[in-house]
Amino acid sequence: METPNWTEKRRAKRREILDRFSFFVCIPKLGIARHRVQDVSEAGIGFTIDTLGEFKLKTGEECELHFYMNPSLYLPATIRVVRERDSEEEQTVGAEFTGPHAGSEAWTTFVKLIDQLSESDGVRLNPH
Repeated sequence: METPNWTEKRRAKRREILDRFSFFVCIPKLGIARHRVQDVSEAGIGFTIDTLGEFKLKTGEECELHFYMNPSLYLPATIRVVRERDSEEEQTVGAEFTGPHAGSEAWTTFVKLIDQLSESDGVRLNPH
C-alpha cells in the first residue's frame, strides 16, 4: 500500500503495519468490531473503520481504543482524532495517544518490537 505524499505532522516516526501481522483495533463506543491498523508510532495510530455509513469518529473526539495483538491480548489507549477522511464504505482515522497510556512503556516496547521484526531477516511468512 502506497502512502499519499502528505507532509508528516506526527511527532514520532510512522510505522506501516504489514498485512501479514494480524493486529487490529476496537473502539468500544462504536461496538464490537475489528478495524484495520494502517500504521503506528510512539505518539499515535492510523486505522480504518468499515463504516457502512453509520459508525464514525470526528476530528477532536477523544475515545477509548483497544489495540489487539491477537484475539485475546490488547493494549488499552485513549486517543484524540486529529484527522479523518470519509467514504461511503470506510473512514480513515489518524489519532494521537492521550491520557495515561500516552507514551507508556508497553506501547513504546511494542513499537520497538515492530521495528525489530520489520528489519529482521529471521522473520518468515507462513506459506499456508
